[in-house]
Amino acid sequence: MRPEQAGLPPKGGRWQRATARFRNNASIWGLLEYGIGPLLAVVSTPLLFRQLGSVGFGQYAMVMALAGFGNAANIGAAVTATKLVSEKRHEEDGAYRGAAISAALIAIALAFVTVVAVIGIGITLAMGDSLTFGGIKVSTLAVPALAMYLCQQLDQLFTGCLKGREDFQTTAICETLGKTATLAAACATAALTHSAAWASTAQALGLLLTAMLKMNLFARTSGRQIVWPKSDRKEMSSAFRFGGWSWFNSLSALAYGSVDRVLVGAFLGPTILAIYTVGAQVGQIIHTVTVALFQKAMPMVSRMTTAAKGDMRAAAQTIRKLLVTNLMLSAVMTAVVMVFSHLILRLMLSADLAEAHLPLFQLLVVASGLLSLNVASHFSLLGLGNSKAVALLNGGAGLVSLLALWLLVGPLGESAAAWARILYSAVTLGGVWLVLRYLHGSIVASRPATAG
Repeated sequence: MRPEQAGLPPKGGRWQRATARFRNNASIWGLLEYGIGPLLAVVSTPLLFRQLGSVGFGQYAMVMALAGFGNAANIGAAVTATKLVSEKRHEEDGAYRGAAISAALIAIALAFVTVVAVIGIGITLAMGDSLTFGGIKVSTLAVPALAMYLCQQLDQLFTGCLKGREDFQTTAICETLGKTATLAAACATAALTHSAAWASTAQALGLLLTAMLKMNLFARTSGRQIVWPKSDRKEMSSAFRFGGWSWFNSLSALAYGSVDRVLVGAFLGPTILAIYTVGAQVGQIIHTVTVALFQKAMPMVSRMTTAAKGDMRAAAQTIRKLLVTNLMLSAVMTAVVMVFSHLILRLMLSADLAEAHLPLFQLLVVASGLLSLNVASHFSLLGLGNSKAVALLNGGAGLVSLLALWLLVGPLGESAAAWARILYSAVTLGGVWLVLRYLHGSIVASRPATAG
């Protein structure tokens, strides 16, 4: 363990100390880790679109959406692993033990998802040619979708293990190299086969190799090569209870990242699903930047409220500054993307689609900008110990979004897809109101009584 990771000052001269601080700066590596995915998605999208066509790219987006259905049994692989490894890392061989228990817990969830998925694929095969999307059987897309989900969960598991050991540098480098190689493999496969199913299968294989690399790097610090799952009923039960709200949050991700895409594809077809996916990818950059910059709000607010001993005025001032900064940053980034929205859509897809569907794309960008407004408030709520509020807001927003899409697609057509996402963002903004209400109540309660 490096001295700076154990809470000790780094050894060496000024340059060595500065280098050590850079290596362990969570914000820098977090920005790289969270930012590389959306950035690569924007770069790879035009390549995939040109090789697969609008229908093929819509099928590729459907594979990603179907893979997200596994979140129905997601108990937070990364969060659970981070918690267990972090708690046990100071024990003898504790970090490895925490990872092994996490692996056993996640393996049970993955086995359950696999059984359910195989049954579902069997049903679609029994239906013959009656269930298709873009001219091919849904079962042809479901198989790579299952592989994608399983490999994603393994990748997140060992990402969480590395974070639990506070090895942010290794995590970010693995994410960057792994995702770059994975999407490169998908693009190369698309160019060779012009098949969405084969391209997504190549992407799943890349995720699996990345997960194995992370596992090996983690296990080597304990003198091993791999992490073997280890069953411990008591600790697995505790971790499962901890992951309960993570599971509820994953249901929100299921609504916002999978069910919505399936409904858009079913109601509006693969071409509109392609536009919808690209709009979500570009807008995700806005959200990712705010997440990377404000993720430190949770430990900071938690520390300040613990030290406040009832007086929340200092914490309130800090949180308000975070909310204002979040507002300004999100507004500026959204405005910049809107100015260049036509050019972006032309570069990523085609001139014809940009002319025909620019309003839909712009509404999707606005939806992402609105969603990014809640980042500081949600991390602040977590710092205040109110993870329940975050989970309920996200879950409620997902239900509102799906209901709106169902009701609006008839009268509004393709724009219903964007308005549903805007409503999702509007509901999650309730987090800002909850934070301000909480702070107001705490400050009033902490004021000394005026002498009569």
